[in-house]
This record gives sequence, C-alpha cells and structure tokens, in this order.
Amino acid sequence: MPPCSFNPEEYKDMSKERMMEIRRQNCNPMTMKVTYYKKPVYIHQGHMQWLWDVDGRRYLDLFAGVATVSVGHCHPKVTAAAEKQLRKLWHTTNIYVYSPLHEYTEKLAATLPDPLKVIYLTNSGSEANDLAMLMARLHTGNFDVITLR
Repeated sequence: MPPCSFNPEEYKDMSKERMMEIRRQNCNPMTMKVTYYKKPVYIHQGHMQWLWDVDGRRYLDLFAGVATVSVGHCHPKVTAAAEKQLRKLWHTTNIYVYSPLHEYTEKLAATLPDPLKVIYLTNSGSEANDLAMLMARLHTGNFDVITLR
C-alpha cells in the first residue's frame, strides 16, 4: 500500500467480543447474516480514503461512506466546513429562511436545465421517495403505485 503519514489514535473502547455480543442482542439481525468478510472488520478510525481497525491495521476504504457521503473520512476541507457550520447551526427546517440553504439551492439549480430548477430538499432518501410519490399523485391524479424490488 502507498505510504500514509496519518497515525490513528490508540484504540481504547470496548472489546471485540463485547461489540459482537451487543450486535447479536441489540442490532438488526441482518448485520449478523449479511457480510462481505469471513471475519468481522472492527473499524476504529478513518482518515481520507483509509480506515484503521481496532488492531491498527490499515485498509483502503472502497465504500467510503457508501453512496451518501462518499468524500472519504475526515478530509480536512470537509471537516473544517462541517465544524464551521456545526458551530453556527446544526439543523433547522426549511420553513425558516437561512442564507446557506439558499446559497446551496441556487448553486444546485444553476447546474440544471430550466424545467428542473426548483429544488425540494429532504432529510433522507426515503423522504425523497415519499415526496416523489406524493408529487406524482398530485400531478397525475392517479393514486396507484407499482414498486419493484
């Protein structure tokens, strides 16, 4: 692997055995059945494209946030921007008028063709799906929905 100058903190949290006990007793049962590894990967810390496990082994993270926040881990620019925002305001509703929300929607709208320049922000993918279904019903007057798996 290429060199990396970052040194993760020493792992001092709960044991692997305790994590697995909690996982078996309190977490979604699928987390015990669906895995891509022969042995669990016990992640401790991330930096940029790298992850470290509780034993200090480094991995190249090809998931890197799956699809929602695929910017790697703790990128200095992303971390600084998030910290700056978190020191101002963590969360609010779009009922309130807040400058960063409008700056973002203006930039996003500028990348879209004219009929698609209206932005409706939601908190999650499931909310976005609900919104799409409700808007389609409103637009078409039809209430039947077909879903595919």
